[in-house]
Amino acid sequence: MKNIYLALLSFALLLMVQTANANNSVTTERHNSAKKISRTVAKQTEAANQAYQSHVWFHSIDIFLSGDINANGYYHRLEVEFDADTSLPYQQVFAEFTLLPTYGGERVFYTSSVFELYRDSPDDWLAIDTVLENQFNPDDYLLTVRLFDASTGYLLTEISGFDNANLDYIPLEDYNHDSYLPPPTVEVSAGTTGISVLLALCLVLINRSRQTASGAK
Repeated sequence: MKNIYLALLSFALLLMVQTANANNSVTTERHNSAKKISRTVAKQTEAANQAYQSHVWFHSIDIFLSGDINANGYYHRLEVEFDADTSLPYQQVFAEFTLLPTYGGERVFYTSSVFELYRDSPDDWLAIDTVLENQFNPDDYLLTVRLFDASTGYLLTEISGFDNANLDYIPLEDYNHDSYLPPPTVEVSAGTTGISVLLALCLVLINRSRQTASGAK
């Protein structure tokens, strides 16, 4: 009965977190039932250092960045793929993803569904593809990924930019900031030569006007 209660509580917390962040980002999740996508990796790291681990740990984690409409070096799309291992034959977990700006508090932007780990299998990976829609100012963010026991909600392992440099200083901004393009500016140069030409044209027009008026008389 206690395990059922804890499982329901964990599920309720998942729904609360996902609802709270639904308006800030849109995330697509893939795991071992899908095929990995091959592409150029913007940042990648073997998960050698981890803030905390128990019988579950991160084996590797890859970061992909894309979507820079205004070409300012900050991206609105973040993809994270990781492979985790366990010393147990089988472990159900869920993942939590957070971003920490230079100034401000840590924010959860996605909490995954429950998925399974099978010892050191390379096929029990998880990948998320997130488009940040609003409330993420242009900044260099620190990424943290945590794995929790799906039955109890206990933290099993954690990895972040404090442990791996490739998970820190991630240049991100939301789509609203990225889609804003400032109006083009027109520079007008009025040097000495330009002013002289304008004055000469004005004098010519004045003289012509006077000549026209004299001829009319």
